[in-house]
Amino acid sequence: MATDEGFGVDDDASVEAVLDRIDDAVYALDTDWRFTFCNEHAADLLAVDPEELLGETLWEAFPETTNGRVGKEFRTAMETGETTRFDIYYDPLARWFSVRAHPSDTGLTVVFRDLAEEGGRDLDLQRKQRLFEAVFEQTEDALIVADGDRRITDLNPAAESLFGYATSEVAGQPVSTLYGEPIGEESEPPRSGDQLYVLTYERADGTTFEGETLSTTLTGPNGAALATLASIRDVSSRMAYERQIEARNDALRRFHAITTDEERSFEATVEAMLGLGVDYLDVDIGIFASIDADEYVVEATASDSAPIDAGDSFDLSATYCERVAAAGKPITFTNGSDGEPADSQVYGTDGLRTYLGVPVVVDDTLYGTLCFAAHDDRDEPFSDGDTAFAQIAAQWLGAELSSNAFETKLTALNETARQLMAAESRDEIAEITTERAEAVLDLPLTGVWWYDDDRDELMPATQTAAAAELIDEQPTFQEGDAVAWEVYTDGEPRVYDDLTDAEELHNEETVFGSEVLVPLGDHGVLITGATTAHAFSETDRTLIDVLAATVTAALDQAEREAILRETQGDLEAANEELALLNQVVRHDIKNDVAVILGHGQSLADRLDDDSADALQPVLRAATHITDITETVGEFLDVLGGDAEPALESIDLAAVVTDECRKARDTYENADIRIDDAFPIGVEVAATELLSSVFRNLITNAVTHNDKPTPEVTISGEERGDSVVVHVADNGPGIPEDRRDEIFGRGERGLQSPGSGIGLYLVDTLVKIYDGDIEISDNDPEGSVFTLTLRKAEAAA
Repeated sequence: MATDEGFGVDDDASVEAVLDRIDDAVYALDTDWRFTFCNEHAADLLAVDPEELLGETLWEAFPETTNGRVGKEFRTAMETGETTRFDIYYDPLARWFSVRAHPSDTGLTVVFRDLAEEGGRDLDLQRKQRLFEAVFEQTEDALIVADGDRRITDLNPAAESLFGYATSEVAGQPVSTLYGEPIGEESEPPRSGDQLYVLTYERADGTTFEGETLSTTLTGPNGAALATLASIRDVSSRMAYERQIEARNDALRRFHAITTDEERSFEATVEAMLGLGVDYLDVDIGIFASIDADEYVVEATASDSAPIDAGDSFDLSATYCERVAAAGKPITFTNGSDGEPADSQVYGTDGLRTYLGVPVVVDDTLYGTLCFAAHDDRDEPFSDGDTAFAQIAAQWLGAELSSNAFETKLTALNETARQLMAAESRDEIAEITTERAEAVLDLPLTGVWWYDDDRDELMPATQTAAAAELIDEQPTFQEGDAVAWEVYTDGEPRVYDDLTDAEELHNEETVFGSEVLVPLGDHGVLITGATTAHAFSETDRTLIDVLAATVTAALDQAEREAILRETQGDLEAANEELALLNQVVRHDIKNDVAVILGHGQSLADRLDDDSADALQPVLRAATHITDITETVGEFLDVLGGDAEPALESIDLAAVVTDECRKARDTYENADIRIDDAFPIGVEVAATELLSSVFRNLITNAVTHNDKPTPEVTISGEERGDSVVVHVADNGPGIPEDRRDEIFGRGERGLQSPGSGIGLYLVDTLVKIYDGDIEISDNDPEGSVFTLTLRKAEAAA
């Protein structure tokens, strides 16, 4: 029954009253850990309702005690039958308690008090002291306490474990007893402060370690220094790792500087890189070697002692690199090789006990190895960073070798391109293609197939000797029966790394393991193969594409030139016929027109005025025929020339004056004049046909004029190295949208009955003279043809 002041279960009331009146908090647990009593003071401190607490287990009421120190201490007391005492900070209540647990046959009686209620004690100081004691004993860092004279007063358990000393063994000794190396005044570590520093310490067994240290001065209430607390953490592994990382980073920086030095040759760069590896890995020799079948050939070395030089060769089996080549991955050992030959004669030396080797791969194919070795054993194994350094160096070597080989092959392909472009037939192109594919690209099994339009098949053109020997009769390919046909029709290359996985093979029993097929435009296909699978690297494929593109361009050019030669032959024959016709026609027409003009003029002189006027159109037509005949002849002379005519110095004013005089004689009703300011004595770069330019411009201005009296004015001025001439008329003008086409072949002007070649001839000749001609409006009406001609002295 519960009383007014205490609560119990089947307890004697007088006992309850006594326990309830004592100053300490008390509760009782039975052997099942159930609460059987809890006095009022205990209920207050635990902040619980005693009525609800009775009958509950300790673990139910306070779950955090189950695995904590309280549970551990209570279980120990019940198991040993001995009273236990301990102080504990209870987080849920944020209080420090002093606890005593008294076991008995019927359970456990727990007496505890709140330490904050102890008279004259400062709880915060007490808590700090207890916390310090707990931290000092339980922290994983080594803690050392020294007095004001820097003599050791205490070591925590972690310090005793780290140094191998018990506190009693070093108490009273100077702190310097634990130093692993003498500390001078200049290097004396700081006595206290927040700065971390690293010292070398010595253990009881004489071994040393690097300790990261932080010293703190402990002061009393009055601020006086009481002691120095040093926290020490063994950072030997970390420091060694950091030194290793720094060494590797330094090596990589030096590696970068070496490999990016454009002044070094490839050979000098490799030697410097090997020297760096020897220095960084602390070995005796570095070797870069190529492997050809069973032969190991030294390409470069870096060594101060081993008698191995570039150019030396060994049986691959007499080198540790044999295992690297077989495994295709790094191989290392630092205490001799398990498979070392009995006489230890490797690489022509008296034996190597330390070795790091990595493969050098070029375009997916093993080229050789890069290795570093030493005569003696190595204390520590090669780290992952060491191996990574060697692999980076090997990757650089592989990339450089690939790049050098690629550049060499590209240079050779440039020469191949010149040969192909000089070839005149596709059969010659095919022969060059297969020969250069084998010689330059190392593609001994290569062939070319042409598309035969008549048979609608791909027919074999030529193959390398090795391909012809491997396959007696080269196949033809038709639609639906081979991949080669699809490559040709689709215009897309195909690569088969492993033909055993390919579908639609022309020959299911093919001897090839891999194959590359590339279209040659509309002409055919280029096919190259290998008897092994995965024989073509990305670089190989790129070079094959370059070759195929070059061959296609050469074939296109050869086709165009064949058509051009045929067309040129036809044109030359036509030109010969045209020249003959021109000569005959000009001769006959000029003779006939001369007869017409002679008799016509004689007749006009004997006729009356009206009859003579009626005869004038006939005379003008005859004159026009003469002009046309002359123009056509000149046009054909220009058109039929084999090359650009040589320009000479022509007196501009003399040509213009002469053509104006002729025009006045021909067109008596026209007003044709030369401006008084026209430049005199200026010579331009032209030919004797410059007269045709002005004759056609004047004729065009007169014959296309709709005025009763056509007016033509020729003016000009010098402009630097050029002369500008204006031929202006008072005709109907030329619309702006037709000015660009007025010089076209067959253009006859506005409603003109003319032949249309005059202005075309003008434009052609001006271009030959490297001049220019433009059309603009005249003021107030008509057109202006403006010519720009170079002075002869400027063109020379």
